[in-house]
Amino acid sequence: MEPQEILNRTRKAIRDHAGNNPDKWFYANRFVFARLQLDERKTKTQIKRDLLQAQKLCPHCNKPFESGAGVHLHRRDGSRGYSLDNCTLMHPGCHIEHHKDSLCEAGIGDLGEVASPVLEKTSRRYDGKLFLYWWDINPVFLNKMDLYEAVEFVRNDTGERCHVPTPALKGFLTKERQTGRGKGNWGIKVLRERDGELAFEPGTKKNQWLFLPVVWLSEAYED
Repeated sequence: MEPQEILNRTRKAIRDHAGNNPDKWFYANRFVFARLQLDERKTKTQIKRDLLQAQKLCPHCNKPFESGAGVHLHRRDGSRGYSLDNCTLMHPGCHIEHHKDSLCEAGIGDLGEVASPVLEKTSRRYDGKLFLYWWDINPVFLNKMDLYEAVEFVRNDTGERCHVPTPALKGFLTKERQTGRGKGNWGIKVLRERDGELAFEPGTKKNQWLFLPVVWLSEAYED
């Protein structure tokens, strides 16, 4: 079966499941997307663990890794997938420099820092009457998001996480929704009565809450 046929069958299965219910379709579509993303991350996590046992030096700077935390997994051949024979480890800064050098050599020029896969944002548990979790997003974090493909919101107490592509998330973090906290922070919460959604604070009394359905996956599944 070719990839396009797999995609077509998956789309049909989601449509058959959801019927005419757009909310049900959105949830099923996001659930499948999140699971496939974590399947890929699970594969990369195992490759990274194996390489950390065998590889002691970064191939870009020839310096050792102080720890496995934050080390990037780099594909030698970008046209191939993640496998032990096609991957190496790099310091985060070296990984960025490597791709910038490759772009310059190809005549594309300096396009700035290369996006890394996922940026995590962790919340603690709250016992408020209105909400259970709260992420406060400041303008510095908003700019940092541009270096990543997606943001994962993590529940500190359970380790559950949801995956939101950066372009989709930035669509909710508009100037009109900035609050009076900090330097104009945005508030993202999980409301007690709407556990399956990220709730975006209004910013001003004129605005209303916005909601993004998400799928919470356990930390145990990813590992």
